[in-house]
Amino acid sequence: MPVISFANPKGGSGKSTLVLVLGLEFARQGTSLAIIDADPNAVIADWAARRVKAGLHVPFTIVSRPKEGEMVATIGELSQSHQFVLIDLEGTASRLLSRAFARSSLVLIPLNPSPIDARLAASAVQLVQEEGEALERSIPYRLVYSCYPAAIATRSFRRIDKEIRDEQLPMLSEGLVQRAAFRDIFDFANTLEELTEDKTSGLEQARQNAYAVAQEVVNALKEIQRENQK
Repeated sequence: MPVISFANPKGGSGKSTLVLVLGLEFARQGTSLAIIDADPNAVIADWAARRVKAGLHVPFTIVSRPKEGEMVATIGELSQSHQFVLIDLEGTASRLLSRAFARSSLVLIPLNPSPIDARLAASAVQLVQEEGEALERSIPYRLVYSCYPAAIATRSFRRIDKEIRDEQLPMLSEGLVQRAAFRDIFDFANTLEELTEDKTSGLEQARQNAYAVAQEVVNALKEIQRENQK
């Protein structure tokens, strides 16, 4: 079953938001999945713990902060019993990251449309490529915007986007837009379906965005599978 790692060395890149939004969308579609929260901040594990405390259902299996020596076995066990495994990583070089990358079907590298994020995303790409060289195989990866403005793209966004595409780095054509709903799922420990229009604006647009990004991830996995079969 597909194992997807999420990594970026920059805090505030929207990485954990992307993991949770995708996890919730896959679960909404009836997919069985597990999330390994290996980020030191453990915000997804905290989200799940607050739901449990409130008597709310957690729609996926969650494993928080596995030890380095447990990561390989944890991924193996979860991938046998779930259709998807998502791994929220810190993003800096470590044995934990190395072991996750080695068993990933896809690595997603989230970034914001800013020069700093673009440079650090390039560092994450380098980590993926170096790990692939060590394993003597290519590790598929995609960049994905995780927090870009819903309004017309700024000049800075268009410039950064052009630079990335000029480098011919593989990138998802859909990314997460800045939406209040993606913040509120953390604030209220809710799913997108549980949020209501009276307390969250642009809710339907957020749901449509979550669906579109999830479909792009599925399409990327299918593309990788076709390439592996050649």
